[in-house]
Amino acid sequence: MRQCAIGRQPKVAGILTHMSELLLEVGCEELPATFVRKAYTDLLASLTAALEDAGILVSPGTVFGTPRRLIVSFPDLKDRQEDVTKDQRGPALKAAYGEDGNPTPALLGFCRSQGIEPSALRKDDQYVWFTRTIEGKPTSELLQEILPKAIRGLAFDKTMRWGASRMRFARPIRWILASLGGVTVPFEIEGVAAASVSRGHRFYAPESFVATSLDALIKGLRERKVEPDPEVRRKQIVDGAKSVAEGEPQMAEALIEENVFLTEWPTAIQGHFKESFQNLPQPVLITAMAKHEKMFPIRDQAGELTNRFVFIRNSGEDDSVRKGCEWVLNARFNDAQFFYSDDQKHSLEYFLEKTSGILFQEKLGSVRQRADRLAALAEKVAEKTGADAEEAEYARKAGLFAKADLSTGLVSELASLQGIVGGEYAKKEGWPEPVCSAMASHYDLSKNPSPDCPGARTAVRVTIADQLDKLAGYLGQGLEPSGSSDPFGLRRATTILIEAAWDWKEAMPSYRSLLDIALDLYVEQGVALDKDKAQNALSTVFASRYSAMLPDARHDILEGSLLADATSPRRVRLHVNSLSILAADVAFVQTATRPLNIVAAAEKKGVHFVSVHALQAVDAGSLDSSEGATLLEALKSTDAPLDTAVEAEDAQAVANHLRTLSAPINEFFNSTMVMVEDEATRTARLTLLQAASVQLLKAGDFTKIVIEG
Repeated sequence: MRQCAIGRQPKVAGILTHMSELLLEVGCEELPATFVRKAYTDLLASLTAALEDAGILVSPGTVFGTPRRLIVSFPDLKDRQEDVTKDQRGPALKAAYGEDGNPTPALLGFCRSQGIEPSALRKDDQYVWFTRTIEGKPTSELLQEILPKAIRGLAFDKTMRWGASRMRFARPIRWILASLGGVTVPFEIEGVAAASVSRGHRFYAPESFVATSLDALIKGLRERKVEPDPEVRRKQIVDGAKSVAEGEPQMAEALIEENVFLTEWPTAIQGHFKESFQNLPQPVLITAMAKHEKMFPIRDQAGELTNRFVFIRNSGEDDSVRKGCEWVLNARFNDAQFFYSDDQKHSLEYFLEKTSGILFQEKLGSVRQRADRLAALAEKVAEKTGADAEEAEYARKAGLFAKADLSTGLVSELASLQGIVGGEYAKKEGWPEPVCSAMASHYDLSKNPSPDCPGARTAVRVTIADQLDKLAGYLGQGLEPSGSSDPFGLRRATTILIEAAWDWKEAMPSYRSLLDIALDLYVEQGVALDKDKAQNALSTVFASRYSAMLPDARHDILEGSLLADATSPRRVRLHVNSLSILAADVAFVQTATRPLNIVAAAEKKGVHFVSVHALQAVDAGSLDSSEGATLLEALKSTDAPLDTAVEAEDAQAVANHLRTLSAPINEFFNSTMVMVEDEATRTARLTLLQAASVQLLKAGDFTKIVIEG
């Protein structure tokens, strides 16, 4: 975890610059587990940038974090900034000196304000100048501003104020250790003064102790039952769980990570729950243990779930903690057993009808009404994505019952089991496996057992229907996201749709066309929505997601990739990949831009040419240009293989085919004028360039590409 690297001590003006270690620890009440890693990573990044800007950073920093502390250390900061000499301009010569050559009162006043003598000035053709030396500040002085600013600047998903504090932070700050070369850096945040002391484990060793270096802090913490390094805690958790488990603990990475940041001194213990609860569906047992109680379920050698679990305690004695865990888990299973038994008295048809009493949204009707829309939409999505009649029926049925378990007692007790409970109940009723699998995993497609089986395909289709129905309903009411506000999770819905399209193995229609179907289904139920507003908003929301989902793509390439339809994620991805390949070839980009610009200018001025099926419409006899005829033949020979490459989403092949057009396009422009007087010739040549533009645009809009220099 340590990221520091000891560097050589630099020399400034022939003098050895002394180095000092900076140690910062922000101690607070227990942070939520999901906040810790981001918090200490952000703190390190913020301090690194500030120290670099100040010119005192030498080596990278070290960072650690626990639920109660964020630790950052830099091994060797410069003791002060270097002095800086800077040329500064003064008044104009005309205002600085009189006709007799003597300084004017204005110049003398300027010199007094700057603390210099007129003799220190120098002249050029227009102004007077002087050289100012700005003395560097001591690092200890700079840190008094840098450290509190970095702490206050930490951002969290949820924040709070405490006492009379005006500052917002994830949890109340209780102590701050700030030391430079063994000396406290004095500052204060909300009444908490920085010192050179830390604290041990809240229960085992809560007393304060002095630490003025990272090594001393780590040693002191470990002596007081705090392991500051998350990677060491991770190993302790994994090794400890495996050593105490009578069987094989199910150690999901997310649950390991959560336990790493729930504990400062992790200790694994094994517990048991009543065997009678093993009649509950396995997802219920696993979810209750892992998601709700942060426990690792245990399987036997045959892979069957046992009535044992591993819990990672942070404090207390093994026996007392074990008894508490077992009591809590048995109580939760007892509640689940009650609701599960009660649910078994009814069928999924009963629960589906019961959703008539659950409101989806005030203007969009009940969950029961939504179920009818999802069934019809999922079936249509299946048909549009190549399903046969059997899989289309799977999608319809899974869509109809996807939300039925919202009215079950078990989901009311364990809300995180939405979909999973429906899938389990469908299995008990003997429904087809693809329907059960789709119902269980449509909330989270990562739960699909295989990426390419009827159940997985059905789940994707139901997920697409689910998200499109939501987008149609809210966007049709004008409730699109704005700024940082997205109360209905529409950006998340769009992200799911984009990921689904990218992962889909077969052809995928644009979501614009599928949204039309979703909107029509609302209309059939008598819900009034603004279709045009919904479609426009859908394109906007889709366009806004690609920068986050394709972080390595340049801004201009992303802009050039959205020329046609942002709601076609596969086409957008192809454009991004194709433009990324071709954008490095400046000469080709310049060549590709010429026909696009000429055609766009002609269209803007209303000059006639054939825009639809241009390649077939070019009048070869009217081109009156051998280079034009050559370009026409090149376009004809490229047309079919280029379309094949586009269909295969082969960006490299698209780029290779388009590169073959570079020479004939350049030769055409070098020898031929497009905007000639003869109308037939002009029309033929513009139509030819339109045909070239159609092919070029299959890689994206080259006019958006920024050429450096």
